[in-house]
Amino acid sequence: TPLAHALLRSTGESLRARMAGATLDAAEYAALALFALPLTAALFAPQWTNEAHLPAREPLLALAGAAALLQAWLAWRLWRTLGRARSLALEYEAEVAAGQELERLAPLGYRVFHDMPVTEHGFSVDHVVVGPGGVFAVETEGRAARRANGAEWEVAYDGSSLRFPGWRETRPLERAVTRADWVRSWLSATVGEMIPVQPMLVLPGWSVKRTAVSGIPVLAARRIGHFFGNLRRQPAMSEAMIERLAQQLDLRCRNAA
Repeated sequence: TPLAHALLRSTGESLRARMAGATLDAAEYAALALFALPLTAALFAPQWTNEAHLPAREPLLALAGAAALLQAWLAWRLWRTLGRARSLALEYEAEVAAGQELERLAPLGYRVFHDMPVTEHGFSVDHVVVGPGGVFAVETEGRAARRANGAEWEVAYDGSSLRFPGWRETRPLERAVTRADWVRSWLSATVGEMIPVQPMLVLPGWSVKRTAVSGIPVLAARRIGHFFGNLRRQPAMSEAMIERLAQQLDLRCRNAA
C-alpha cells in the first residue's frame, strides 16, 4: 500500500468494527440453525442404511430433544445478535448525524476529532471539539421510541436526568461527564497546564426540552451550530493554544494505515 502515513479516525469507527462483528455472528448462527436438523438426521443415516429400520424409540427421542434444544438456542442467539446489530446501527447513525453537524463548525474556528480511542480504559470519546469557545467532549446517544399521534420525538432534561417517552435515563449524562474528565486529565498532562473540558451530550433526532438551567449541555443535533455560534471566545484559547491542543488530539486520533 502507498499509504505509509497514519490516517485520522473517522466518525463511529469503533462502532463500525462492532457492527461488522455482529454481522458475522448473525451469519454464523443463521448457518448453524440451517444445518442443525439435517446434521442430527445424518447421525442415524449409517444405521438406517445398514440395518434398514429406524433406530430405537428412546435414543431417537433423546436425539430429537437435543436437536430441538439446540435449534431453540441458536434461534435465541440469532435474535439477540440481530437486536445488538440494530442497536449498534442506531448508535452509528446518531454518531454520523452529530459528526456532520460538528464538521460545519470549521468556519467558526473549531477543530473536530472523532472516535478518540482510550484503549487503556476500553472506551472511545465520540467527538472532541477544540476552538475559540474551549474544549468539548461530545457524547452521542441514539435512542428509538414510538411517536404518539405523529408528535415530534421529545426528551425532557431537568439537569440530572433525561425523561424519554416511557422511561428515564441518567447513564448518558454520567458517561459524558466521565469522558470529559478523562480528556481534561489527559490534555492537561500532555500540554503541562490545566485545560478545562466541557462535557456535552447530543441526541440526534430528538427535541430537547430543558426544565432546569443546571446540568451539562444536552442538544439536538440540529442545534449544535446555534450553540457554538453563540459561545464567547475564552481568553485562554489563543490561536497558539488551539493549535497545540489540536496537534495532541491529531496524534491521538490517527490510525496506522
